Amino acid sequence: MKLARCPICHSDIHLDQLLEDDAGRELLALIAKCNAEVARPLVAYISLFRPEKSALSNSRAVKLIKEVFALYPQSLLLAHALSETVQSVQNKRRNAQNTAPLANHNYLKQVYETNAPKFMSTQVQQVNDAEQAQTNTQAEQQEKMNTILGLEQLRKYGKEIWGMPGYELWVEWKKKQEALNGK
Repeated sequence: MKLARCPICHSDIHLDQLLEDDAGRELLALIAKCNAEVARPLVAYISLFRPEKSALSNSRAVKLIKEVFALYPQSLLLAHALSETVQSVQNKRRNAQNTAPLANHNYLKQVYETNAPKFMSTQVQQVNDAEQAQTNTQAEQQEKMNTILGLEQLRKYGKEIWGMPGYELWVEWKKKQEALNGK
């Protein structure tokens, strides 16, 4: 089954040929299981290991992907580190500073560790925001309950509460109380 034409070399890409090879099947499965934000930078990253005058074999690509996933979980941090690594290496290759293919994941490790504190502070901020939202919700609920109980107390003393602030809350609460008590 012809999938498409390669945008680079313009040869036909056939799905059945990819699936014929065990490593090709495994490679497709690994890429398919990737988070959407990790897949594209991961494919670009493993292409950095391609020898200058030949193609990267499917089995080597599978091995590289498994190594990356053994080092790091799929996350936005990994996607960012992969993208930054690819961009940096490609810039160096354009400037002819270092055109050799990557031999290991050391550069990715450096980029990942450099960016980890930024993402950790973002996660801490998200946790703090979630805790603050929960605290605000609890405070709002407590304020509503204080209003309801205050109105209930006034009603018990014979004070007319219709039209007072929070009356609608009290009516809703009263209906729930009656439903719970079976009235």
